[in-house]
Amino acid sequence: MRALLTISLLFISIICSAQYQISGTVQNRYNESLFAANVYIKSDQGRGVATDFDGRFKLKLSSLSDTLVVSHISYKTKYLAVKDIDISKEFTVILQDKTQSIEQVVVTANDPVSEQFSAVKLKQIEIYLNPVSQGDPLKAITVLPASTTVNETANPSLRGSAADRSRVVLNGVPVYNPVRANQLNNQGFFSIFNTNIIDKQYVYASNPPLTHGNTSAGLVEIQTLQQLERNQLSVSTSLASTGLFLSHKLKDDDDFIQIYGNYQFSDAFVAIQPDKLPTVKSFYTKDIGINLHSRTGKKTEINSYNYVIDEAFNGIYNIYNYSGSVNTDKRRLFSVNNFRYYTTKGVFSLNNGVNISDQTFGFGSINSRQEVKQIYGSADYKWFMSETMNIQMGVTSHYHEHSFSDTAPVIYNAVNPEALTYKTDTTINNTLIEGYIYNKWDITDNLYLSAGLRANIPTDNIKQYYSAQLAIRYNLTNSRYLLLSGGKYNSLSQPNYYNKSYNLLSAYQLALDFTLDNKNVNIKPAIYYKREDGDKVVDNIYSTDHTETFGIELYAEYTLLNRFKLMFANSCINQNITINNKEYKGASHFNYLLKTTLQYNNPKLFTLSVTCVARPGTYYTPITGAGYNHHYNIYQPHYATDKYTSQYNNYNRVDISINRYIKLKRYAIVAFATINNLLNRKNQSSAYYNRDYTTRLFNHYQYRTIYFGVVWQFDLK
Repeated sequence: MRALLTISLLFISIICSAQYQISGTVQNRYNESLFAANVYIKSDQGRGVATDFDGRFKLKLSSLSDTLVVSHISYKTKYLAVKDIDISKEFTVILQDKTQSIEQVVVTANDPVSEQFSAVKLKQIEIYLNPVSQGDPLKAITVLPASTTVNETANPSLRGSAADRSRVVLNGVPVYNPVRANQLNNQGFFSIFNTNIIDKQYVYASNPPLTHGNTSAGLVEIQTLQQLERNQLSVSTSLASTGLFLSHKLKDDDDFIQIYGNYQFSDAFVAIQPDKLPTVKSFYTKDIGINLHSRTGKKTEINSYNYVIDEAFNGIYNIYNYSGSVNTDKRRLFSVNNFRYYTTKGVFSLNNGVNISDQTFGFGSINSRQEVKQIYGSADYKWFMSETMNIQMGVTSHYHEHSFSDTAPVIYNAVNPEALTYKTDTTINNTLIEGYIYNKWDITDNLYLSAGLRANIPTDNIKQYYSAQLAIRYNLTNSRYLLLSGGKYNSLSQPNYYNKSYNLLSAYQLALDFTLDNKNVNIKPAIYYKREDGDKVVDNIYSTDHTETFGIELYAEYTLLNRFKLMFANSCINQNITINNKEYKGASHFNYLLKTTLQYNNPKLFTLSVTCVARPGTYYTPITGAGYNHHYNIYQPHYATDKYTSQYNNYNRVDISINRYIKLKRYAIVAFATINNLLNRKNQSSAYYNRDYTTRLFNHYQYRTIYFGVVWQFDLK
């Protein structure tokens, strides 16, 4: 009897501890595998896994009576009863795109009406997987052939245009100067955006939709999350930073809050490689961000994003014939607030943005303080007239105020501390009010047309202007399409220390883009032309008549054996600048701008990528001599009569990065390491001179540096 009881108890114990294993694949509606989808048990969120690069997963279960949850940040969460799954074989889970249904009309609240006319669309996971992004949304753009940012910053320059001509927009609100002032030996090396709050990022390299104004080159449109998949806490630490990020749902799935803070410092980063950072003494940044999303009613929702940063930099700066210490610090607050009301035929939006900053700069005889106040407001309505016709219309208002308090040298190039100086206080402001209308028409299943018109109300010495555009997209197949776009655009330059005014910039653009996007192959060639007016050049303070740019681009991406990915991008740019009716080569005149990346992905081991960038040196106007000024006891430089006649040495850089992702029940670990400028190339960035301008010297971009860190991610109940 005792033996029978023992056997019975053992049998019951075996049954209770039985383990079942299910395996499958997670895909979207296009049968594309989804990487990093979360698969877990509803009753125990700590019992879960993430899909690999092929979308595959394996999960052990202790019961067949629970519910399987499959979620991804860009798709609707799916719930499956385990009892309805045939666990004896692999199965496929299809996740649907996130949409919101309002009274029989399905609208995508956060996606722009012009989405089909964007050259590039990046989701959050694609930003993190980008081999050159270092987790930063704006640096992720630099791998594209349309990115002509050549100064190693995150400030987007698109198709040869100055960064000040392009605009970065967050939830419909423009964010000016979207980079940190000084970071890791590069001005603006990282942006001020945290990728954890981002849902999608659209890049319009040419002909930006006129739903947004004040841009005459390109547009980067960033949309924050509309739904939170799970509660999570992330803790990060690296060679130069430490940070905390918390995402937590509130009363229901549509309400959530995200809070993060970071402290970045130079101590260890500089200490282990001082010879590689000769112009860096110290730096720090402290920032805090809060993003709140709430569904306030059946038809209304709000989103509020608030960000504060305090930063400082101390280093060495070389310009003209002087080398000395530079000190800068900046405090900045900006807030982006959105209200949406859903009707039966569309979405009404109110958007507000406030940006306040206070920055000081000290170098030699220069001491400058700049205070900025910017207020933005807009009222927009997306009208879904029918299944084939959408219209967006609205009114926008920008208020800008810049105050400068400067101690400046009497002679512009006399920046040594003993130079004669004068003091000046300048305050300028501007109000820009515009109205717009934008239409998208699905003519057939394969042919789409968009058109936009935007005009201003003349204020503050800004004359009347009009912006207009037209774009046609033709889908050859589901994976191939042509995009032809053109238009005239206007924007205002942002004042700075050298140019304390708002200048009207204009541009004519024409572009033809082609996309082939198959499972293993992605090819994007493009050809474009633009003419830009209104620029000012600061070398010797002169204005350009106009700049003409003609470019050819090619981007190719090939995936081999589901593990190797080769990315190739190249641009050939013919840029000419006209000054006083004489034509010169522009600063972005390149026979080639080559970017290649080889990436190896193995979730069980590591991800390794090697990136190479090569281009000719940029053109600049040299100083050919100097005359001695006895009155001021200085040498005054003589610039070459012909502009942009000298060229820096060819630029070449190789970066290598490796990261490892480890999933352990309710938490995950991501470890990463990078070596920048592996070959330690001395790439020239700008020229400076000795005291009498007889010897030319050069500043350089970043030397070889190493950087590493780790991120812990905890799933919260």
